[in-house]
This record gives sequence, structure tokens and C-alpha cells, in this order.
Amino acid sequence: MGKGKQPEWLKREIQYFNKADESLEGEAELAPIELSILQNYFEVDQDDPIFDTYQIELVDATFLKPYTSLEFDFEKYDYWLAAFTDNWEQTKRDKGFMGQYPPPKQ
Repeated sequence: MGKGKQPEWLKREIQYFNKADESLEGEAELAPIELSILQNYFEVDQDDPIFDTYQIELVDATFLKPYTSLEFDFEKYDYWLAAFTDNWEQTKRDKGFMGQYPPPKQ
């Protein structure tokens, strides 16, 4: 698998939390997006698979909108970009992605 080609088990989603009590309100999976696009946008190194969570601000929502049907409401929710594996066994067999392992979906 090429360095930039993401495995099928790697998923990215937007998690949103209620500002009133910080509870998780929901999750919206992102459509496939090239890693290099995310790396350029978040200004990270090319060897970063972007497994950390990133807070999404209004300007970021504009960037991510083509990849989700989520209707952002920044008055009510805080948003975070997250990555996970939906197949931990395959992730282990593949030795992760770019030498790193995203967390399994909780």
C-alpha cells in the first residue's frame, strides 16, 4: 500500500459535543478524503497520518462541508475531527498505517 493510500479500515468522523454539558451528541462519518489534502490543510508533516483529534472551527467547517452532510451549529456544539479503525484485527495484520495505529471505534 502506498504511503498516501489510506486503508479501508481507516475512518474519519466529526464528533460533536453539546456545549451546555460537554456530552457527546453525535458522530458524522466523513466521505473519503485524500490524506495529503488533510495534511496540507492542517499544516502537518507528510509522515503524519492525522490520527490526533483536531478541533473544528467555523472556517474548518467550510473546508470539510464537501465531505459531510452534517449541518454545523457552532452556537450549540463543539466539533472535533477524529480518526479510528473499524477493523482492529485487519489493522494489526497491516501493521497499522504509516507505522501508526489509530484507536479502535469505541
